Amino acid sequence: MKKKAKVKRVIVLFFFSLFLLLSFSEARVLPVYAVVNCKIFPVSGPPIEKGVIVIRNGLIESIGEEGKIVIPEDAEIIEGEGCFAYPGLIDAHGSFFLETKKEEEPSSERERLPALSPQEKFKPHPEFQVFKSLKPKKSVLESLHRIGFTTVLVVPEEEIFAGQSVLLNLNGEEAQAMVVKNPFALHINFVTNRNTYPTSLMGTMAFLRQSFLDTEHYALHSAFFSRHSKGLRRPEYDPFLESLIPFVAEKKPVVFNCANLEDIKRALILIDEFKLNGYIAGANEAWRVVGHLERAKVPLFISLDYKPPLNSIYATQGEELREKAEKEIYPENPAILSKKGLRFALCSHTLKKSEDILKNVQKAIERGLPREEALKAMTIIPARFLGVDNLLGSLEQGKIANIIFTSGEIFKEGTRVKRVFVDGLSFEVKEPPKAEAPALFNISGRWLAKITSPMGDMEMTLEIEQEGNSILGKILSEFGQWEITDGLITGKELSFTISAMIMGETVELTFKGEAEMDSLVGTFSFMGITAAMRATRIPGENFKRGGIR
Repeated sequence: MKKKAKVKRVIVLFFFSLFLLLSFSEARVLPVYAVVNCKIFPVSGPPIEKGVIVIRNGLIESIGEEGKIVIPEDAEIIEGEGCFAYPGLIDAHGSFFLETKKEEEPSSERERLPALSPQEKFKPHPEFQVFKSLKPKKSVLESLHRIGFTTVLVVPEEEIFAGQSVLLNLNGEEAQAMVVKNPFALHINFVTNRNTYPTSLMGTMAFLRQSFLDTEHYALHSAFFSRHSKGLRRPEYDPFLESLIPFVAEKKPVVFNCANLEDIKRALILIDEFKLNGYIAGANEAWRVVGHLERAKVPLFISLDYKPPLNSIYATQGEELREKAEKEIYPENPAILSKKGLRFALCSHTLKKSEDILKNVQKAIERGLPREEALKAMTIIPARFLGVDNLLGSLEQGKIANIIFTSGEIFKEGTRVKRVFVDGLSFEVKEPPKAEAPALFNISGRWLAKITSPMGDMEMTLEIEQEGNSILGKILSEFGQWEITDGLITGKELSFTISAMIMGETVELTFKGEAEMDSLVGTFSFMGITAAMRATRIPGENFKRGGIR
């Protein structure tokens, strides 16, 4: 026991030394930058052909034509010749950094029997705040930077009253430091429940109506009691109705997720009936109810997912019509709304792969959406809808320094993001690693690893996901869970990076080695310190995307 304790202390000392090396290698204050010789697209004004942007304390200190802007003596100068500067893109409705819940199958017939009545089992939770469930990952952060996103609204996805969203700046992996606004809105889905009320969309509408009516009555009763409490019996406290008061009575934003044109009609009815501060999200069938939307004038978060809804005629009348709808009809939705003068933000919504987002923006442009309108729909318009246009959405003096630098005009084929600033922090955007040869083995699965260094040994478990040559996953140890990023397997050669949180700081260690079907051998390195790793596959477990099976 004493020997094990000693080894553990030595290992802790080893990682503590890594932490010290890192802490001395990085400055603790935000640097000052001056980006020069770039073409600037402020969005709020005309382009500046040869401009300068000065960044200090996370803000745009000054911006303008070269020769008219004084470059501070303490600024790090970044040459921007050949680059195009834009406001960071905003995704106004996404589900990044959320882990999907897995439903567990009942193990016996007894467990399948309902223990509660439908009314008891159906307990909505509008008070749920998605911020508390965030799991920021470096790999997701980098994939969003790669396509120019600096801000995202993370939205809860499940149940009728899904909960409350949070607006984040993509400035790192610490959720608290990322928050711009929490909460932003209550999110509502037109869905039903299996075996519990409501089991039909008519029931869902009735439930929503009754909830809003009860909230109005509850809020009036509570307000009256607070003014004239003497001689009156106090109202019974209701946590469900209390959580709805800010949205029903105080008119904070309510976002209705609309999967089809009928959902849009349902949402507009409720918004009008209860005078809600309502938003419509999803709405890839908005083009089919343009007249309704013109009259309602509600903010629109339009999905870049062009799959026709399951109950649409375009999805039920054969494969040929469905493919035509996905390639031609639904990508025209933003262009039709733009021609009608409707304001909207474009968002990822149900798209799960970040690389599909810009591809689908390009499809919308090909189908008639002006490029400058597409840019506004991903910068200043979502900023206004989210109530942060005084902070974000355009390049102006005093605004948050969320800026992207591209190799060419945005949304054009071949243009790539080269550098991103978020809250004034600089992130150089690296191209994802490319394999020179196909992988000889699929190393997806769980692995038991031993790390050997001059200071002692440590055991870890690796959970690896492989898709082609790309490797993702995580490492589990007594120090916590660490993410595997930038993983690549070419033939037998294996490399990846792990982002380890040590004493509140993120330390990146690189691994290089070789893979066989049932063994991994190689070396971790960090600033001259090395540690050998040998891992063996845990039998009987193949780890794929979505879990172990």
